Amino acid sequence: MAPPPVATDAQSPAIAGVLPDEFMDSLEDADLGGQTRVVPPRAMPKGDAALVYVPVGMDWAALGTILALMTVGIVMAFSASVYVALHNFNGDESHFLTRHLMHAAVALFVLIAAMRFPYQAWRKLAYPLLIFAIGGLVAVLFFGKTVNNATRWIIIGGFPFQPAEFSKIAFVIYLAHSLTKKISTEAVHRFSVGFLPHAIVWCIAFALCMREPDLGTGIVLAILLFSMCYVAGTNMAYVIFVGLLGMGGLAAFIMHNPMRLARFVAFLHPELYRQTTGFQAFNAQLAVATGGLFGNGLGMSRQKLGFVPEAHTDFILSIIAEELGLIGVALIGLAFVFLMARGLRIAMRARDEFGRLVATGITVLLGTQAAVNFGVVMGTLPTKGLTLPFVSHGGSSLIVLSLAAGVLLNVGRGGNPDFAWPELRLPRLWRRRDEEPERPRNTRIHRAKAKISGGIS
Repeated sequence: MAPPPVATDAQSPAIAGVLPDEFMDSLEDADLGGQTRVVPPRAMPKGDAALVYVPVGMDWAALGTILALMTVGIVMAFSASVYVALHNFNGDESHFLTRHLMHAAVALFVLIAAMRFPYQAWRKLAYPLLIFAIGGLVAVLFFGKTVNNATRWIIIGGFPFQPAEFSKIAFVIYLAHSLTKKISTEAVHRFSVGFLPHAIVWCIAFALCMREPDLGTGIVLAILLFSMCYVAGTNMAYVIFVGLLGMGGLAAFIMHNPMRLARFVAFLHPELYRQTTGFQAFNAQLAVATGGLFGNGLGMSRQKLGFVPEAHTDFILSIIAEELGLIGVALIGLAFVFLMARGLRIAMRARDEFGRLVATGITVLLGTQAAVNFGVVMGTLPTKGLTLPFVSHGGSSLIVLSLAAGVLLNVGRGGNPDFAWPELRLPRLWRRRDEEPERPRNTRIHRAKAKISGGIS
């Protein structure tokens, strides 16, 4: 059969009447995730209709890397927390190990569930998740628990929950959903539509994070905003301009706060403040230096004996460096580099625009948090309260990042193109199901087909 005729620029947008029924059927097939992709010039807008040939499928290599990092986290969290557990919990050396195993079990369940849950459903939940995240950031200011002059946790059922961790994945899903809508209408290039609303949401989240205070989460959200807007096609002049303003505001914010200024000065000269504000960072770097190439042996760290506070959480990499040496740190770093490469591969071959942006955001989230943690421990970045993904002890971080990883793997599997939420209304019992009119699975493709059909008549 001869190929269907394609409208020229002179015929656009009046392309109706030149495409046969077979071509309109192929549009529906492509929307349902078929292996063919036929898009005539100007016949369909960008967005969900920009389908690729074949999704990646189940990425077993990425899943294996995540499970390997979680296993290393269980071993090293126990090794790094033994001293603190013995002295603070009546000789119960396995206190933190027990809690970490509980968190890991929940995280593994969440990971598997998210792998099987169609990522298309998260788009329906974008705004409820964002509202829940903002509400959690507000609630922690009134009902939160203060630890080390920071109010970041809400106690739920005896377990601490950190709303700032959940806000990261909620922000990714919100940005992916909103930017996908803007791409489909070409409004993503306009400052007032494609960038400003997302920047306002970030400003709200950033202000709430700084009230805790939690500068690290605010910076991660900013990186997510700029990277996802860049991938979506937002005018980079807007992004760079607002980014420069943000950097200037951040510098003024640090200079205005004595505690943050002291931390920044201690970062520049850790040896001069090793007994005060630079105590944790200096001893972490000392642990890295004494580890050498092969380390002192598993469980043989000295810096975990009270010299590196909270060694099993944000600074667990320093204990890994001291016990497993440069080789152990290099293997951890290579694991994250490999995981980022697999995440970008999933993003480039995602089934639709929303999947591409979600995969990009999650990959950037994991990579940014790992890079910042490496930088803090190695002394190239000021101290920030960001965990090492899948390795550090911490229930909220481990569970939320496992949820994000599960969503990423589901994007690679292609999700479920036929997924649709039931309508929130009472059914008409006297109408049989087979008598109900078939609803279009994609409203914009339905409008494109209706436009074509209208031209035929």
